[in-house]
Amino acid sequence: MLRLLASAALGAVIGGLIVALLGNPDTGMPVFGVALTVFLLATTVTRLASGLSASLPSPAAVQEARDARRLGRARIDAVRQTGTLINDQPVCDIDVTVVTLTGDAWATTIRKIVPLIELPAYQAGLERDVAVLLEGGPEVALVDGELSPAEIARLVVPPRSDVEVRPIPPGTRIDKGRRRGPLIGIGRRGRPLRLALFALVAVIAGAVVVLPFREAVGLTLDAWSDGRWSVDMRHPEALETAERSLQEAIGHDRVVSITVIPDAVIVDAPIRAGAVETDEWTYRGGVVSHDGAAHSQPELAEEQFSWSDVALDRLWPAMEEAAVQSGLPTDGATALIQRTTDDDVQSPTFIRNVGVPEMSFGLRDDYRDQFFRLDATGTDLRATG
Repeated sequence: MLRLLASAALGAVIGGLIVALLGNPDTGMPVFGVALTVFLLATTVTRLASGLSASLPSPAAVQEARDARRLGRARIDAVRQTGTLINDQPVCDIDVTVVTLTGDAWATTIRKIVPLIELPAYQAGLERDVAVLLEGGPEVALVDGELSPAEIARLVVPPRSDVEVRPIPPGTRIDKGRRRGPLIGIGRRGRPLRLALFALVAVIAGAVVVLPFREAVGLTLDAWSDGRWSVDMRHPEALETAERSLQEAIGHDRVVSITVIPDAVIVDAPIRAGAVETDEWTYRGGVVSHDGAAHSQPELAEEQFSWSDVALDRLWPAMEEAAVQSGLPTDGATALIQRTTDDDVQSPTFIRNVGVPEMSFGLRDDYRDQFFRLDATGTDLRATG
C-alpha cells in the first residue's frame, strides 16, 4: 500500500507542477509541495519496512514457536551494516547458519536493528538460541535461554558451505502461523506488472489533479501547435474560451468592463443582468474565479454591454498591426474594453461610460509608449498619443 501511495503522490507531484505551469501557481505549488512530502515519506518508510518486516517478528509469532518447541541453534557468520539508521542505531544484515532440534539445517540472512551496545553479541562465530517461526524456516528470531545445556551440547551447527541457503522472501512477515507478503509482490517475476500498476496509479493521480484545469491543457496544446510555449489570452481562440467559461460562471452575458492581459481575462460584471452592483471575475489557467465585489462600482446600468457587442477576435490582429505601425513590441500589452465616456457637459450622464463599447491598449518599450483605440467592430484602429 505504501508503494501505491508513493506512486499516487508522484503523479500528484507531476500534476501539481503542470497546474502551476499552466498559470495556477496558487493551486499547483501547494499540491506539488504536499504531494512531494508524501512521496518522500512513503518512499522512505517503504525502504525501511521492506527490509525489516521479516526480521521484526511479532511477539505472538515468537511465542508460538516457543510453545511448539520449534527451536534451534544459530551461528553468526557475518554482520554487515546496511547504511540505514533507526533512532541512531544501525540496521544490519546478519548471515546465520541454523540447525534445529529436529536436525534440519540451512543458512539464511536476517536483517535486524542492532543497538550499538549489543554489537559484541553479534560477532562472527558466536552461537545463539533461535526460535524457528515457521516449520522449515528460513525465518528465525534470536532468543536466548530457550535451550537446555544438554540440547546445546548435542546441536552442532554445520559449516555454512555444507547446507542449503534459504533466503527470506523480501517484504514478508509471519502472522498467525503463515507467511504474509504485501498486496503487490516485490519479486522479479512480477516486476513488469508491478511497474505498470504503479504507472497507472501515478497517471490517475496526476489526471485527478489536472482535470479541473483541462481547458488550460487544451489551450496550451493549441499554443504549442502554433509554436508558442505558453497560452496568450489575447489570442482569439483563448479569448473565445475565456468568454464562454466566464459567461457560464456569471450566468449572463452582460459586463461593465473586460481587461485582457497575457495570462488572464478579468471581467467586472453585474450580479444579474441590469443590476448596478458589480462583481469581479477572473479567468486564468483554464479556471474561473469569483473575486467578490469589483473595486470600482458603476453608477448606472447603462454602463453595461454584451460580449457580443465587441469583436474580441480582432483584438490580437489589431495589436500586431499597431506594433508594425509604432515599432513597439506587444510583449506584456494589456487591453481594456468598456463603453466610451459621455463628454456632453449638458448630458445627465456626463463623464459616465455610457457611449459605444471600445477597445483600448498600449504598447511600450524602455524608451517610449504609444496608446491605441479600436472600435467595437475591430476595423478602425487609431493611435491616440
